[in-house]
Amino acid sequence: MDNSRIQYKWISLAVISVGTLMITLDEGAVRIVLPELGRAFNAPADNVVWVWLIYLLVGAGLMLTLGWLGDAFGRKRVYTAGLILFTVGLSLSSTATTIGFLIVFRGIQAVGGAMTVAMGNAIVTASFPSRERGLALGIIAFVVSIGLLGGPAFGGALVEWLDWRAIFYTRIPVGIVATIMAIVLLRREGLSATFRKFDRAGATTLLGGVSCVLVAINRGQYLGWLSLPVITLLTAGTLLLVWFVTIERHAHDPVLDMALFSQRTFATATATNVIFYAATTPVMFALPFVLLDALLLPGSIAGLLLAALFAVRALVSPVAGRISDRIGPWSPATLGMVTVGVGAALMFAVSLETSNSHVLVLMTVMGAGMGAFATPNLSTIMGSTSTAQLGTASAVVATSRHIGQSLGLAIAGTVFAYAKLTRSRELLAQGVLPDVVEAHATIAGLHATAVVSVGCAVVGVLILLVQRAITRTHRTALQHD
Repeated sequence: MDNSRIQYKWISLAVISVGTLMITLDEGAVRIVLPELGRAFNAPADNVVWVWLIYLLVGAGLMLTLGWLGDAFGRKRVYTAGLILFTVGLSLSSTATTIGFLIVFRGIQAVGGAMTVAMGNAIVTASFPSRERGLALGIIAFVVSIGLLGGPAFGGALVEWLDWRAIFYTRIPVGIVATIMAIVLLRREGLSATFRKFDRAGATTLLGGVSCVLVAINRGQYLGWLSLPVITLLTAGTLLLVWFVTIERHAHDPVLDMALFSQRTFATATATNVIFYAATTPVMFALPFVLLDALLLPGSIAGLLLAALFAVRALVSPVAGRISDRIGPWSPATLGMVTVGVGAALMFAVSLETSNSHVLVLMTVMGAGMGAFATPNLSTIMGSTSTAQLGTASAVVATSRHIGQSLGLAIAGTVFAYAKLTRSRELLAQGVLPDVVEAHATIAGLHATAVVSVGCAVVGVLILLVQRAITRTHRTALQHD
């Protein structure tokens, strides 16, 4: 390999890392200021939540289409355009005068963010040789963890020192720098001379189907799972997604090549990615309530304990990636999923007497499991596709993450609320004081969500073990032949 290629792979990794950090800071920073936005705009929680929800919906609905666009017209072009659009969205969001305008401007941000995320892993994968893919993607996972780790602290500090608008306008210079770096330093990849017709029907049905399902999932616990709006949305979403699959099977140049899922490795890794996020989201949803409302920890201490999880994930991710390069991805990914399940099971031991050091141990176990699984699994998905479809594969990763998080959050919200209500009624019937009831009921909610997390992790481990056994059998058969 020539020196210019060796140098470029690290240049491309640095460029993508800057853009990835800016995007991932957004999630934690925005979510932590939702209460402040409600006060600033005098808006109810049901309206304010759309500042976050619109980002999730747009990203999940457009990710695969954007992956196709990157493969068809150039990943550098789509990535750079995404940075520009995201930065414009930051500028507009910082000037919003109503909650409605802010939601619209966040939608613009979401399109830009989806373009950037859909292309990032693909550009890095194409720049590194296969033997170093895990290491490179592990470094990207490290950057993602740093962004998730710093987002709440970043947003909370800016709101405290300045105001909510600061979480947007302070990142504008970073967006400009990231855009210039992408324009100047990233190479344009060679494109196929074959004309690619845009699959409008597939893109439209995908966006509509995913949006309907995710809105239903996120609003089900508020409106009622058997309410007419939720049932209508779920039915419409399911029909649109079935129609999408039918369209893609017959499309000349589909948004999502369904043949990818005929590859057992790709299909298994994608399915376990959904399950992984469905397993980790319930516990992550319940923990802040436990730390603040049950253990009565100060916000700063609670934030540090939660940050420990992402810090451990950030440290483990590159190591897991390097190990997967040497021994293959299945062993570290399986170990990671097992560790997530163990971390969730340890939540059953949490009580009102739980110490901060005990919570820190739980965060460490969960963070280690997340880091050990995510990078090898990502490397598996990206490594099982052709260079021409790297953008699509990268988009599949992001879409499966959104779906897993949405499913996990919907289930967690319902289970957590039901467990709290049931436990509260039991304790109140026993004459326990209301203040004490709230704390005990919150702990019960954590235990219930831990059941969901453990169940999902067990399913994920079983799928990984079956896939590993099939892979070994296939290799043995090839050797005998």
